[in-house]
Amino acid sequence: MRSFANGLRLRAEWWLLALLLSALAGVLTIDGTMSRFDNLIYDHWLRVDSVPASDEILVVAIDNESLRQMGRWPWPREMHGRLIDELRKAGPRAIAYDVLFTEPGPEGGDIQLGKAMAQAKPVFVPLSFHTPGKNGAAFDIMRPIPPVRTAADGIGHVNLIFDPDGLVRRIALSFHSGQHQWRHLMEMVAQAASSPMSPIRSADTADTTPRLVPFAGGTGHWPTVSAASVIEGQVPAELLRDRLILVGATASALGDQYAVPMGAFMPGIEIQAHLLNGLLTGQMIETISWPAMLAFAIIPLWLLFMAFWLLPRSIALLCTGVIALLVLLISGTALIAFRIWLPPGAALAGLCAAYPLWVWRQLASADAFMSAELKRFAAEPSLFTQKDVVGSALDGRDSTTVMLHRAIAHARAMRRFMSDRVDQLPDATVITDMNGTVLLSNAVARELFDRLGISPHERQSLGEIFRQFRTDLTRETLAVPSLRAGEDVMQGRLDHEVSADDGRTFSVSVAQQTSGDAKPIGWIIRISDISEAKAAQRQREDILQLLTHDMRSPQASIVAVLETAAPGQIDAGVSARIQHYAQRTLGLADGFVQLARAEALDYVVEEVDLFDMLTDAVDDLWPQSAAKDIALETHGNPDDLIVLGERSLLTRALINIIGNALKYSEPGTRVVCTLSRVADKDGKPMAACAITDEGPGLAPKHRTTIFERFNRGPLGVGGRVDGVGLGLSFVHTVMIRHKGEILCESEPGKGATFTLLLPLAPYQG
Repeated sequence: MRSFANGLRLRAEWWLLALLLSALAGVLTIDGTMSRFDNLIYDHWLRVDSVPASDEILVVAIDNESLRQMGRWPWPREMHGRLIDELRKAGPRAIAYDVLFTEPGPEGGDIQLGKAMAQAKPVFVPLSFHTPGKNGAAFDIMRPIPPVRTAADGIGHVNLIFDPDGLVRRIALSFHSGQHQWRHLMEMVAQAASSPMSPIRSADTADTTPRLVPFAGGTGHWPTVSAASVIEGQVPAELLRDRLILVGATASALGDQYAVPMGAFMPGIEIQAHLLNGLLTGQMIETISWPAMLAFAIIPLWLLFMAFWLLPRSIALLCTGVIALLVLLISGTALIAFRIWLPPGAALAGLCAAYPLWVWRQLASADAFMSAELKRFAAEPSLFTQKDVVGSALDGRDSTTVMLHRAIAHARAMRRFMSDRVDQLPDATVITDMNGTVLLSNAVARELFDRLGISPHERQSLGEIFRQFRTDLTRETLAVPSLRAGEDVMQGRLDHEVSADDGRTFSVSVAQQTSGDAKPIGWIIRISDISEAKAAQRQREDILQLLTHDMRSPQASIVAVLETAAPGQIDAGVSARIQHYAQRTLGLADGFVQLARAEALDYVVEEVDLFDMLTDAVDDLWPQSAAKDIALETHGNPDDLIVLGERSLLTRALINIIGNALKYSEPGTRVVCTLSRVADKDGKPMAACAITDEGPGLAPKHRTTIFERFNRGPLGVGGRVDGVGLGLSFVHTVMIRHKGEILCESEPGKGATFTLLLPLAPYQG
């Protein structure tokens, strides 16, 4: 029951932890707590990603060499016009001029720049956002000067988005200012290129969601020519023809350098080139929706919790690592193969928190269960006192540890106690497993094995030990016990009487060991030396033989001689005394034999009718009752008094009791035998036969000793009666062996009642 309750509690905690950690993963996903970690993973995968690079893109860099040759920044507008004119002559597909022209310069220069842009077509220029704006606005739009604005084919923003760690990873393709939408400069270039590989959105479609830039390489990845070389006409026209020209600053003095995931600072124009490449090649990286991000954070967590519930605790940590690795691989595969970014941080945080929390709850639940069981164990009766096992007291924090230490110490003390007790058993005892391998043997067994010459190696096998013993009948070696086919538990025990080569006799008892669920687990063998008992039994049999034949035969011959002698041949007085002593000797031998038979006879129990046995006893004693003129009566209900017993012994017991009543009763009296059904002190139904006489009775002190051997009634009470004092001892022995009882009720001068109580047969109850 406790184990079931503990399982319910653990299941409830499983659900609670799974739900709480799912909520935690959801919160971490929504609030971006794991964004820095996600960015680290993203940067790693981005470095191993292989993004195809478009050969249409060419960077015209306003680099340090250009500033050295053309003069310090800012250049006059005429210089920019010359650069655009040189590019136009080569015939590029489009020009993105990433230089801000938001402030007017000399009028002539501005007009010349506008004419150059108008002739170069298509030319795209950026605008700027000034923060904070005027009159409380978040920002002000800084558009290009009118000549540039009029001549340009498109004006777009080139704003960068910085992540919390300062790196540029994302760019918004659209920027809203009031009712106006500003598209990104590179999106306009890609639209103008009209590449069939590029899924460019229409101009009226808003896309303000930041997009991840698919960096194809590090700084200097794109083909680059110096702006000064172009202005001086040193760049072959073939290099510029049909290219998408991106003009921008790369000179370190101009400060247009930004940290990127590729591990270095990158000029802004190169970042724009990577964005344009992603748009042209269709390699832009999509960020999944919030529901999909939540699912990606929570599903691995539930998979782990299913593993926690279904798999052993020993592989829980391995499952955590495997699922975490799987999350990382899915995230990387989705990024590289499908251009979808699945942030793994929230999922990994949930997985990392799940294992220690679940193990903690498992250990807490196991600790609570163990503590309860240890308290129950400590409250159970023990063979030892607490101080005999361990004297430390509970200290609160380490209570379970202390109780466990105490229980282990108690188990060790119990094992030592049981080992010592087995070792001190008076008989040789061997404990084996089901295969007959000896697990434990006591000192008496080891001493016996030494006397029998069994080597230490052979003592490990029950078969080798049993080879030293042979059965008395077949003289075969004692066989190792085994279960019969289909039998789970051996009923009772097996007893064998065997002999060793040195002539000694042993009793070998085999009992089966069973586990708590009644499954056999081994054998317990007791080997008792019964050589002296067997010798005493043989001596007893010899004495019985002496009494039954060797002594009875001469006495019977004496009686026969006296009875057949001619009148006057033997003096009558001498003959009477000789006959009396001979008869007394025969009675003594007969009584002793009957008592020994009652004590030692191995009889078969059968159902017998108590009324039938009483009738046989009465008929057998009729001559004695008739000779003394004593009425021998039977009363009571004789029906269905069936008992289990040996018929001849029970009949003889009735004869002895009734015969005693006749012996001690005066002529002209009566002896009454009453049959009835009674209940003993435990309420068990019994068959009763009460024999009541009208003799002299017994004093209380004689009622307690009358059933002892050679003990007769008090001398001087009633008439003179021959006897040897073994009749009632025989009756008492027969009653005990039949699980019955004999009772005596008597008072001096009022006769005596002897009641025989015998258990009824089972169906009689």
